[in-house]
Amino acid sequence: MKFAVIGLGFFGSALARELAESGHEVLAIDTDEAHIREVRDLVAMAAIADGTDAVALEQLGVASMDTVIVAVGEGFEASLMITSHCQKLKVPKVYTRVINEVHEHLLDLMGVTGKIHAESLAAAYFARQVTHESVRRYFGIDGDHGIVEMELPEGLAGKTLAEIELRKRHGLNLVTVRRPLDKAASVESGEENYRVTGTPGPDFRLEEGDRLIVFGRLKDIGDFCG
Repeated sequence: MKFAVIGLGFFGSALARELAESGHEVLAIDTDEAHIREVRDLVAMAAIADGTDAVALEQLGVASMDTVIVAVGEGFEASLMITSHCQKLKVPKVYTRVINEVHEHLLDLMGVTGKIHAESLAAAYFARQVTHESVRRYFGIDGDHGIVEMELPEGLAGKTLAEIELRKRHGLNLVTVRRPLDKAASVESGEENYRVTGTPGPDFRLEEGDRLIVFGRLKDIGDFCG
C-alpha cells in the first residue's frame, strides 16, 4: 500500500519507519530538514515541504496515496488545513493525530477516517513491551484486542501449526510468521534480516528464531506470551 506521513516528529518518524519496514511505499513530508534526513534512507520518498500548501501536496503525489496520516503534534490550524487539503485531493483514507478536545471535535465534523491518540498508542505499546519481553511490535485495535509480533514461545520449535492449535487452545489467530534469513545474525542485524512467510498452512513447521504475528484478545496474547 502507499502511505503519506505528514509531520515527522517522534510519532510520525516512528510510524513512517514502521510502515516502510513492513514493506509499504511511504512518502514522508516535513518542513524540517533534520527530520527528513532521519528517514530518507528508509522510505520511498522524503520531501521537505509545507503540508499546509495544497499545491505542494498535489505536486508530491499525495492524491495517489491509499492513506495519509497527518501526524502533526502541534499547530491546531495547520493540522486542520492539511487534513482538509487531503480530503479535497480525494485521498481514500485520512487519519489525523488529535491535539486536544476541540481539535478532536472538529475532526469529527470533518469526517476523517480515523483519529490518532498518539500518546495512548505509545503508552500501550511500551506497556506491552515491558510487560512481555517477547513482544517486538504491538498494534492496538481497541481496548481489548491487538495484533502482536512476538518471539516464538519456548517449546514450540519443531511443531506444526496444526499441532499447536493456536486458535483452539489460546483463542488466537495467526496472521503470518517472520523468519530470520540468517539465524546466527538475527539479533544484531535487525528487522531487515527477517522475511515474511506468507499465509502459513496447518503443515507449516515452526523453527527457532521465528516470530509469530497473531491477532486476538490482549488477555489471551498475554497468557500465550507467558
